[in-house]
Amino acid sequence: MSVPDIDFGIYRTHEELHGVMKRLADAFPGFTELYSIGRSLQGRDLWTMEITNKGTGPADEKPGLWIDGNTHSSEVTGSAVCLLTIGHLLRKYGEDELVTDLLDNTAIYILPRVNPDGAEIFLTQPYHRTGGGVPNPDFVDGEGHYEEDVDGDGVIVYMRMEDPDGDWKVSSKDPRLMLKRKPEDTDADGPFYKVLREGKFLKYKPGKEITMAPKRFIGGTNRNYPAYWAPGGLPLGGAGPFPLWEREPRAIADFWADHPNLSGIHTFHTSGGLILRESATRTDDWFIHQGLEADIAVYKVLADIGKEATGYPAISIYDDFTFEDDRPFRRGCATSFFYEHLGAFVFSVELWDWPRLLGFGGFMDRGGVDFSYSNLSEDDQLMEFKWIDENYPEGFVNWHNYYHPQLGPVEIGGINTKYTRRNAPPGKWLEEEARKCMMFALRHAAMLPRLRIAEAVVTKVANTVYKVEAQVRNTGFMPTYVTQMGVKVKVSKPVIASLELPKGAELVMGHENVDLGHLDGRSAKLLKPRVVGGEVIDKTRRNVEWVVKTETTDPVEVALQVRCLRAGTDRTTLVLF
Repeated sequence: MSVPDIDFGIYRTHEELHGVMKRLADAFPGFTELYSIGRSLQGRDLWTMEITNKGTGPADEKPGLWIDGNTHSSEVTGSAVCLLTIGHLLRKYGEDELVTDLLDNTAIYILPRVNPDGAEIFLTQPYHRTGGGVPNPDFVDGEGHYEEDVDGDGVIVYMRMEDPDGDWKVSSKDPRLMLKRKPEDTDADGPFYKVLREGKFLKYKPGKEITMAPKRFIGGTNRNYPAYWAPGGLPLGGAGPFPLWEREPRAIADFWADHPNLSGIHTFHTSGGLILRESATRTDDWFIHQGLEADIAVYKVLADIGKEATGYPAISIYDDFTFEDDRPFRRGCATSFFYEHLGAFVFSVELWDWPRLLGFGGFMDRGGVDFSYSNLSEDDQLMEFKWIDENYPEGFVNWHNYYHPQLGPVEIGGINTKYTRRNAPPGKWLEEEARKCMMFALRHAAMLPRLRIAEAVVTKVANTVYKVEAQVRNTGFMPTYVTQMGVKVKVSKPVIASLELPKGAELVMGHENVDLGHLDGRSAKLLKPRVVGGEVIDKTRRNVEWVVKTETTDPVEVALQVRCLRAGTDRTTLVLF
């Protein structure tokens, strides 16, 4: 079975992305379902691919993992990872042991573009800050500077204007580079410049202090989920008037409500080259204080797998990815919602580590959240220019003269950050980035719980009376409840063993549906095992039995089923004779 000829190293518009997904779905009907889980404000479908081997059972009877990308409109590398993951799963079934196992035993749900309206603007127009693509009603009546493609070349970069009071000057080593003016610089060290993002001004008045105009677009902020939601404008973006106000997070939340087999999520963002795990609002000690020791232990195991697969550090959002004054504002985040409300292990992967390619070290090595391009030395900034020249020349627009309709003579040029600092350049860099990050998600999926009937026997205890015994096992790494948080918030349901009898048979002992509680996975060994009387208790399995009486001495067939929403369903038939 071969995948259609698809280039996974390019960025695609919404229509193009859907076209590729449909081609893949049509080519592999036994493994895919392509459907929309909702629509954006502008009417774009949230196309989602469900992937599993239908021959081994329906998706909703298997443990499920959710993968999405492009939550923020400008972070389009995430869509490329999702699309490559779809292609890899379908192409490698029957060839790759991991892929074959996953499709036979789990269900993968992939939404490549969470924010189609904002991404469409980002991909087809020059704007960098496109939010959720929702026009901001405050923009038109606002005032101040806003980004705009002034010279009409399809790219928004920077403007520089000579000004004796300016705080920038041209590098003597490369005239393309602008450096911050030194405190001791005199007029003789000039000329000096003011530097602004390429753009225009609302309610422009010459000589007036420069202020920022209201955002042109709003929404798409990842602050609209219910966990710790708070109203109002926050430093990291508006939260909307109420939780799940934006249609995209509302559609995702509804989908999870309708698919209780889901218990893990990978969401792909940019940039920085790191893997973010919970908690977004508290230190790691919080897990221990809340009785969630097993959760943080599994989180760290998964994080190590992610680090191995990607080379990126895996860090706590609160401890390592949050400015001190930002911590009170980590509200309405997807990560908190999926873990604390839905009991799922969630990872937010910040794709594309351009600074490391330039030689500045990994995220933590170069200063973590305190790293800033503006603090780089002149030689370090020239390394950035060198990388662009050698790898993606389109990433720099040479300075050129232009008569600005409001400012008069200016020069326009500089780094186009869309596909340099923000996203991987199209081509080999994009596909390589997608491939390594994809594997982390797939290895996570392989660690989901798996419910199995390990043994099932029938013993005749009297004429037409039989004892049915079964041992039920969780053969997966994670417990059947997946997270202790899932148990705490009552979204993780127990294992149920059922015996279905034909007409003419009745239960003498036992119940048709038996609640077996929760089964541990191999992850239980991460903590000290429970020991009773010197013997280690294995809670990965449970025994169940029934006594059945039939009306005939002829063989009678009964159906045994075990099911758990997050660990799957297994069945077998037994003959009483």
